[in-house]
Amino acid sequence: MVRTGNMTRRVAGLTGLALVALGLVACGDSGDQASGDCRKTYTIGFSHPISEAAFVKALKKEIQGQADTIGCVEMLFDDTQANDLESQRNTVETWVTQRVDAVVVLPVDAKALSPLQKQAQSSKIKWLQYATPGDGVDGYTGFDNVRSGQIVGQAAVDWIKQQQVSGKVTAAISSISALPDVKGRWVEPQKLIPAAGVKVVSLQDCADQTCGLEQAEALLNAHPDLRVYIGANDDAALGALKAFQSRGIDPKSVFIAGQDGNIEALKAVKAGGAYRVSAAIDLVDLAHAIVQNSINAVEGSGETETEAAVIPASLTDPAKLDELIAQLGG
Repeated sequence: MVRTGNMTRRVAGLTGLALVALGLVACGDSGDQASGDCRKTYTIGFSHPISEAAFVKALKKEIQGQADTIGCVEMLFDDTQANDLESQRNTVETWVTQRVDAVVVLPVDAKALSPLQKQAQSSKIKWLQYATPGDGVDGYTGFDNVRSGQIVGQAAVDWIKQQQVSGKVTAAISSISALPDVKGRWVEPQKLIPAAGVKVVSLQDCADQTCGLEQAEALLNAHPDLRVYIGANDDAALGALKAFQSRGIDPKSVFIAGQDGNIEALKAVKAGGAYRVSAAIDLVDLAHAIVQNSINAVEGSGETETEAAVIPASLTDPAKLDELIAQLGG
């Protein structure tokens, strides 16, 4: 059973006593860690297919920090970008050949990686999936993508009603069709926004700022009444924001939202312009669970399936917004 929300945050907030207890399994006290005298060092590979995304960069940094805090954990990261299946497959294959202890992966194509999953598990390597549950996996660390899509979709609906622009403006949504398991991010807004009387004129793939900018510029040429843009992630939405800004469109008349909660997006929300909300993932919560669930899978005890909290980051709750920014060192 997948545990969510507060449960995972409790894991992320382990007390010093709990960490010492973990040390008894992994490597003893901090002095042992400093000397490298670990009873066992866990080698964990983490593969994400969009390594260029700002949130993913921040996540990898936090994962490394959590591994260092727990101790006796060696993290390996791949550099797959733009959903490059061959790049991801080659990296994961190397890890399996090296006989790491665990692989945590958001697969570009789960079927294509299935032979590697079987090879890994037959070699006693634990195979965990990131972001969405997978078939036959040894664990799962992720977040609720449907909830994420609902957060930004409902926020758009609330803005549409507040501004009384039903039938007067159009909307665009970005997707990442190469990752169908996270489709809740665009499917939910695609349902909610038309129900509020606003036509969605575009549903196109985009996961970085360059395409977000280009996509929004083209759409504004074709649809001058475009005033709502929902990004499948924050990077796409930030690119779209630049397009609206370059046109000099009044930010009060625009609703932009993204998902993940990267630092630039959270600061854009705090600035109080057109970027209204990000469905932000609790980064510390998520990173800790990625490491801890992997260790638990290797040890055969403890939680191996958890979901980090997805939080609406907006000026409605400025204290929470500041907390999320602080998590990212902002």
